[in-house]
Amino acid sequence: MKAKPLLIGLGVAVLVVLGIRDLMNKDANALERVSDRAGIQVNCEITKSSGQRWGVCRYQNGAPASAWLDRDGTWIAGNGGAIKIVDRLASVTDLQGLPSVMRDYMKPPTMPGDLFE
Repeated sequence: MKAKPLLIGLGVAVLVVLGIRDLMNKDANALERVSDRAGIQVNCEITKSSGQRWGVCRYQNGAPASAWLDRDGTWIAGNGGAIKIVDRLASVTDLQGLPSVMRDYMKPPTMPGDLFE
């Protein structure tokens, strides 16, 4: 009888931890959803370099895939992999729930050399 409240408490604790983890990694998870919608499976993380926020996505095998610069809540394609994703999204009909991503033709970002290290 005592095991049931213990299991319920454990389940609630796990859900809280997963929710907090998701909130802490919300930008990385959003970039993963963007890539997934474009048909590419990646793992993303957010990092700071030269005072700027970058989204760094890698293929499942760890190889560099795409780099994104955060400009006021819009993720700007920072390398060829990210540009490829933006191009693929042009043919996707359901973009609901995805963050704003784009390619900046006027002021393209310069990806730091150590970003994928």
